Amino acid sequence: MATKKTTKKGASKAQKRKQLQAKQLAIIAVLVIIAIVALILLVHFNVIDLGDILGQNNPSGDNGKTNNGKTNNGTPAAGKLEDIDMNACIKVHFIDVGQGDSILIELGTDTIILIDAGHTGSYLGNDGKYKDRPYGDTNVPKAVTGPYFEYLNEIISNHGADIDYLVATHRDSDHINMLTKVLDTYQVNSVFYNDCYNSSMSPDEYSNTVKNFETKVEAEPNCTQYQFETAEDSVIPIETTEYKFTVYSSGNDGFRGARTKENSMSLICMLEYGGRKVLFTGDAEVETEKWFIDKTGNDPSFDIDVLKVAHHGSSSSSCVEFLDYIHAEYGVISSGKNNAYGHPTEVVMNRLIERNIATYNTQDYGTITLYIDSEGDMCFVTEKTPEAAE
Repeated sequence: MATKKTTKKGASKAQKRKQLQAKQLAIIAVLVIIAIVALILLVHFNVIDLGDILGQNNPSGDNGKTNNGKTNNGTPAAGKLEDIDMNACIKVHFIDVGQGDSILIELGTDTIILIDAGHTGSYLGNDGKYKDRPYGDTNVPKAVTGPYFEYLNEIISNHGADIDYLVATHRDSDHINMLTKVLDTYQVNSVFYNDCYNSSMSPDEYSNTVKNFETKVEAEPNCTQYQFETAEDSVIPIETTEYKFTVYSSGNDGFRGARTKENSMSLICMLEYGGRKVLFTGDAEVETEKWFIDKTGNDPSFDIDVLKVAHHGSSSSSCVEFLDYIHAEYGVISSGKNNAYGHPTEVVMNRLIERNIATYNTQDYGTITLYIDSEGDMCFVTEKTPEAAE
């Protein structure tokens, strides 16, 4: 008679399987702990940026795409456009004018501020190719003025067709050579400018830029002029219950030893809204930046959110002392593609990268628009991505 037996063989396999799984889990747990410790050490010693791993370090407005070699990943991106309260927001347009500067600010539905309007250097021709213009050529091509004034018209027409405040930071043609047409086209209610200009200008260039601008300003009806022509520095605040816009002038004779006095004389403007601060620096150089530090009290708590990087990213600006003082989170550079000056320079880009200042450049992103609402939520929207610009 056969005896029925229950073998232990199947149970032994199950036990071995459980033991193997336990060992595997233990190994995985140890590896995870090692990885976490390694990550903490790498972040602590600045070998890697945690924001890169989390995908948070790409500037907003480009669908998460990283910047190219002329920009940097910087700090975590600002918010998304859908987070902005459009009923209580301002817009700052860093308009792509090639190698030049022009910034249009919409303050609610009533107020328009324009800071500079100029272009020089290479420009995008009608055939889609970039072309070079000789230095001192003050005739801005239609390939620039056409799209530029279409852009202005679309925005200004929604605000009563006036420009409330016009700021000419200094007299270089790449900042003012479109302002004469601006004054011809729109009613300008207030103008801020100084009387310092580049003495190396040719007579034709002086006549076509500086003299034409001065003549247009003086002929503008019902326009308040703020011309900074004294040796003393000046600060003029424009303040409402919602925003504050301050114009800083270092004084006409403040930097007699400066290499390029007209750049050092650049007016600096600061916009405050919703607890945020945006600083516009024209072509201010190191001397001006240090003057600004002193003028604002050398306050250790001084902090801005967005910096319009001075002089298109030239190495004569954005000194270490200034960048460390303002504690900017974001930077915007206005420069032309393939420009002859090498703007922005590698040394300035490295300074921005070292301070985690996430930076946009018009030559890569086209026109860049900054939105800030009354709660301080902010985001950037760009005309194009770096890949599309190539």
